[in-house]
Amino acid sequence: MKKLKKILFIVLWSGLSITLLVSMGFVNKEQDSLPCKSLDITVVQDDDLFFLNKMDVAQLIHDRGDSIVGQPKSSVNVPEIQHALNSHSDIANASVCMTVDGRLKVRVKQRRPLIRVINSDGESYYLDDEGKLMPLSDKYTAKVLIANGYILEPYAARYKFSVREISKDTLAAKSSMLGELYAMAVYVNSDEFWKAQIQQIYINSEKEMELVPTAGSQKIIFGDTTAMDEKFKKLLTFYQQGLNTTGWWDKYAAINLKFKNQIVCTKKI
Repeated sequence: MKKLKKILFIVLWSGLSITLLVSMGFVNKEQDSLPCKSLDITVVQDDDLFFLNKMDVAQLIHDRGDSIVGQPKSSVNVPEIQHALNSHSDIANASVCMTVDGRLKVRVKQRRPLIRVINSDGESYYLDDEGKLMPLSDKYTAKVLIANGYILEPYAARYKFSVREISKDTLAAKSSMLGELYAMAVYVNSDEFWKAQIQQIYINSEKEMELVPTAGSQKIIFGDTTAMDEKFKKLLTFYQQGLNTTGWWDKYAAINLKFKNQIVCTKKI
C-alpha cells in the first residue's frame, strides 16, 4: 500500500510539473510574439557632452536594418544591438534590454575626452578619460586641453590601444608622448584652478612639456610628469606672488619648473 501511494504521489507531481512546463512554454511563446511597443532611449549628458543625442542613437539602430517598433519581441536581437552601439567611437557604454511589456530600453553613456592631440603631421584626435584614443566628431567639438608639437603618434597606429597598453610595449613607449599627456590631462582636469589656467601643452624637440597659460605670456617649462604635484605647487606659489606685484607678470619670458625645490625664471630681453 505504501509503495502504491508513493508511486501515485510521484505520478501526480510529474503530471503537475509537465503541465506547469507546458503552460510556461505557451506563456513564453505568447510573450515572444507580442510586438515591441516603443524604443526608449536615454543619453547620459555628463559634462555637457553632445556627441550624440536620442535621434542619433535611434538612427544608429535603424541603419543596421533593425526594425524595432511593431516587430515581434523575439525578432529583436538585443545582444547584437548592444554590441553595435558599444562599438561606436563616441559611446563609452551602452546597455540594451527588452521589458516584459514590449519596450526596448537603451541607455547610452558618451565618451569623455580630456585632451585634444594634434600630432606633428597635423592630424588631430582626443584622449578620453580612460586613456584611449578617440576620433574627432563632425557634430561636436569638446572644449578641452590642446596638445601639439613633437608628437609622432598617428591615430591609425594607436587607436586600438590605451595609454596603459602602449606603456607596456617597450618600443612603443620609448617614442610615445601619449602617456605623459594623459597623466598631465588627468591632473589638470581634476583641479578647477589649473583647468581654468592651463589651455595648451606644447611638446618641444627635447620631448619636454611646455605649458601655455590663459593668463600671462610666459612659457612654463614643465619637463616630464615626474614630481608633478610638487611642480604645480611651486607654480602656484609663483602665481600667488605675481598676483600681488604690479608689473611682475611682464618681467619673465620663461618659467622653468624642472629643477628640484626651485623655480628658474628667464627675464624678457
